[in-house]
Amino acid sequence: MEFHIQKEPLLKALARIQTVVERRNTMTMLGTALLEAQDGRIVLSATDLEVSLRTTCAAEIIHEGTMALNAKTLFEIVRELAPTNVVFRMETESRLILLAGRARFELAGFPIAEFPKIPQAEGERFGFEHALLAEMFGKTHFAMSSDDSRFTLNGVLFQLSPPSDDSESPKVRMVATDTHRLAMVEKPLQREIAELREVIIPKKAVFEMRKVLEEDQEPMEIIMGTAHIQFIKSELTLITKLIQGRFPDYRRVIPSQNSIRLSMDRLELDSVVKRISVLSHEKSRGIRMNVHGSLMKISSNNPEQEAGEEEIAVQFDSEEPFAIGFNARYLRDILTAMEGVEVRFVFNNDETPVLVFDPNRNDALFVLMPMRV
Repeated sequence: MEFHIQKEPLLKALARIQTVVERRNTMTMLGTALLEAQDGRIVLSATDLEVSLRTTCAAEIIHEGTMALNAKTLFEIVRELAPTNVVFRMETESRLILLAGRARFELAGFPIAEFPKIPQAEGERFGFEHALLAEMFGKTHFAMSSDDSRFTLNGVLFQLSPPSDDSESPKVRMVATDTHRLAMVEKPLQREIAELREVIIPKKAVFEMRKVLEEDQEPMEIIMGTAHIQFIKSELTLITKLIQGRFPDYRRVIPSQNSIRLSMDRLELDSVVKRISVLSHEKSRGIRMNVHGSLMKISSNNPEQEAGEEEIAVQFDSEEPFAIGFNARYLRDILTAMEGVEVRFVFNNDETPVLVFDPNRNDALFVLMPMRV
């Protein structure tokens, strides 16, 4: 194997796979990158057996071939090189020479036969616009759980559903919950769906997808299989195992009987909560919202007997005063995920789930559990 390639596209490709590479060294081969030189390009692959990523970049191929190298070592070497043409030349099956300007490196290779096979999802292909996927992941990822005992919540539910009647269109929906909060976003799907399709995308893959979506505006194809889901664009493919199990019935969590409405400026609320939560209890991060008429006082305190409070103007449809407590971080996660000027809370009482949404949009909603403060 021998190929010549410019530093920058190579560095970008190596950087892409770093977060997929297994760093705990449970298996040596999970710390490697597989380089394949063929058809005027190199293909870089990495996997931790749950998430796999394959990326390509153009190169001048002198001799085709394949080699496995330590991914971290290769990335750190290339990162420190001056902008130049880089030459890769395989001396033997276990030794590679890297040349760049006056620099020369000898790197140890690993048996390519031991590199884990990258799986392929089998199923129907669906095309999605970049903006749609970026928005849907952005509005739900923060609500994923980290509780290993409830593994089906450690990801995002990705659902394609047919219309319930002739007046509706097919829908694509994402839902995430950690039982303290729930995030759901729903968009029209621009193709026919004959039956409900749903999978649970694991947390690590969701974070990897958000990084991929930040790179450019390119549309993406998705293959939904029974064991894997595959995200495909021109120079990159991400494949992940799916979480096997049934996602809880999230519809039961969404309150339908709440009637007390409270609205305010979203950015102002976020700014006040950020300030006041500085003096909240370090563990609970609790803040209290006291509403009376057209004013709401937001307050917090901590065991050091420090306290803070601030008032903001609101629109409140009850004549009776109302008070409720929230985890400030959970509340700010929701406010940050939203985009509109206004945010609306719909309560039943200070102990049951609260509905949070933008009153000018109907494609996303959030549920937040109150807490005692």
